Amino acid sequence: MAGGSEKHSLESLGILKKLAANDRPTREAGISALETYLVSSQDMSQMDFLKVWKGLYYCMWMTDRPKAQRDMALKLPSLLLVSDDANATKFVETFWVTICREWNNIDILRVDKFYLLIRWFVHMMFRRLSQSHWELSLVEKWTDILIKYPLNSTNASIPDGIRYHMIDIYIDELERAVNGSETTEANKSPTTTTKTTDKDKNSSESRREFPVAEILRPFEKLARDGKSQVVKRRAIAEVLTDSRLMSMWQYCAPQIKPPSDVGRKPAKKRVRIK
Repeated sequence: MAGGSEKHSLESLGILKKLAANDRPTREAGISALETYLVSSQDMSQMDFLKVWKGLYYCMWMTDRPKAQRDMALKLPSLLLVSDDANATKFVETFWVTICREWNNIDILRVDKFYLLIRWFVHMMFRRLSQSHWELSLVEKWTDILIKYPLNSTNASIPDGIRYHMIDIYIDELERAVNGSETTEANKSPTTTTKTTDKDKNSSESRREFPVAEILRPFEKLARDGKSQVVKRRAIAEVLTDSRLMSMWQYCAPQIKPPSDVGRKPAKKRVRIK
């Protein structure tokens, strides 16, 4: 059994049941227990993490009040920061598997908190990669996951709503992670604070070495091979040609032929959740 002996399994510790409990204190106790479990560097399987994310998904689903939703949307992705590389990659992949699978089941009253969860998760992905000093093999694994799941260019079962949201938030959260910006309070959106120290700021040399082309590879593939002309147009206009990429990392946008309607005004971005 993953995680060693039976006494150390997720099931025997009751973590999975706590994550899906009806009452908030029990769910939060389950999250704390899971964090302890991850810190101990247990060897968890892909199936373990699918079970974990099923429980965490319901944690988010059953969280109702706005402040509690913001807290939970931060707390769940923050688990990524305490995982070792092997578990972190499984954690990332099973999150996207879960979100893509469940997205069409999320009703209009709950969708905004899951948009916020995705934003925080993307932010924490970049924070975790920053902790690894943008180690290329890890970056490649995680961009492969994005290509396979939320930014898949050809799979019609992936909702465009996820692709649109990724287009809206990707460069914002990349810039924040690279510049060392982070929140000072758990109930604030990642777009509301910009605390950066001199130590956190990248030098021009480190920016040149930053693997921005690899980070943007999912959007290049989406812009080339995507089935939706609207998605392709927005990927080019709002990600690949974002002026911040060129000013921060001397990035040159790839020569991708835009859709015939690329000059039209792109659809209005979603209002950011404060």
